[in-house]
Amino acid sequence: MSSPKQNEMEVDDAGSSNTNVMASSGTVGSVSISLHPLVIMNISEHWTRLRAQEGTAQQVIGALIGKQKGRNLEIMNSFELMFARIEGDIFIDRDYYATKEEQCK
Repeated sequence: MSSPKQNEMEVDDAGSSNTNVMASSGTVGSVSISLHPLVIMNISEHWTRLRAQEGTAQQVIGALIGKQKGRNLEIMNSFELMFARIEGDIFIDRDYYATKEEQCK
């Protein structure tokens, strides 16, 4: 292969490699995650409430609260977030987030 010219980018042929990015089914996970039932209930309630109010399924966004110790993650609580969608981008209401975060302390 000749060296690339200054304005050209060298690219590997994607079809030539047989790289598998997925771990095999026998691989043991290196991260332990504990999800408290309250989190599932909070998310479900938020989605259900919005669906009832809007009449159709809506996207919901929220914050997860937990703690991490090494490779162990424990998610203990959550809360909904207010957001706006502008030209396809999502903007989270930071004041609402700060208020909810303060209430969880």
